[in-house]
Amino acid sequence: MAQRGGCFMYYNIISAVFGVLVGLSSFGVFFFYFENRHAGIWAFVSGIYAAMTLFIHVLYKRHTLEIWYTPGNLHQIRILGVLGLLAGLTGIITYITFAILNKEDLPTLENIGSSHYIMAVWAMMTLKWGSALFAFAHVYRKRLLEEYHPLISPVS
Repeated sequence: MAQRGGCFMYYNIISAVFGVLVGLSSFGVFFFYFENRHAGIWAFVSGIYAAMTLFIHVLYKRHTLEIWYTPGNLHQIRILGVLGLLAGLTGIITYITFAILNKEDLPTLENIGSSHYIMAVWAMMTLKWGSALFAFAHVYRKRLLEEYHPLISPVS
């Protein structure tokens, strides 16, 4: 049975909590205050991916991951992480391309509501949390396969 505590686990949980708080609060700031809808939506999606990552960290730490998920479920969560990774990568490339083609300056408080660079930053955060969800779902799936023994064996 793998160790489920230690500094690395606490670092993962704290950084995921920080990702949820920053992502969801940035959604409100960018979407409503600066009226940068794209950056707001990317911040919200980033916060959701951080929340999913936090959820599987906490379940694993509390020894309840095997109650909530099977290895097959974690494989599906891993695919969801890949989708976030690909969406974030596509967003980064698209927004940086738009910023270069429009010859935008770096963001200031005057142009933050329309800056493609800000949108690219939040797409990058979605890429980050999508990658984290993929990686940790993969790691926890492998550990679960080592430890997981269903009560009823599948009939072959």
